[in-house]
Amino acid sequence: MSVERDNMINSLRKNVIPTMRNRGFKGSFPHFYRQLEDRVDLLMFQFSAWGGVLYIEVSKCSPEGHTDLSETFYTPSKVKVYNIDIEHRQRLGKDLYEMFEFNKDNTELISLALRDILKEAEDWWNSSANWWV
Repeated sequence: MSVERDNMINSLRKNVIPTMRNRGFKGSFPHFYRQLEDRVDLLMFQFSAWGGVLYIEVSKCSPEGHTDLSETFYTPSKVKVYNIDIEHRQRLGKDLYEMFEFNKDNTELISLALRDILKEAEDWWNSSANWWV
């Protein structure tokens, strides 16, 4: 891992993850879930293999869990965003080309912006169809 990536992870742990925990999310970096009565909200942090870019992807599934195309069943606490078909996922940052470029000088600013962009995730979870019904 690069120093910049390590710094970004530490900044996310300081500025974003506590906000997520306050909103009921469980899990460990980079995969988080929130069990609700009618669904499970999923969020994943993903770094570019080429460095300097972070993506945040969200999805949701049935409150009972998810069975993928290979018929593997995942409980609500084990399902990950990447287990859900791509047409039922969303990258955050619509106004930022769905990616967040970071470097040694801006990790704190990016993580604070990401904390604010969680509203985009909440809007998507609440407005997108429960496709599994």
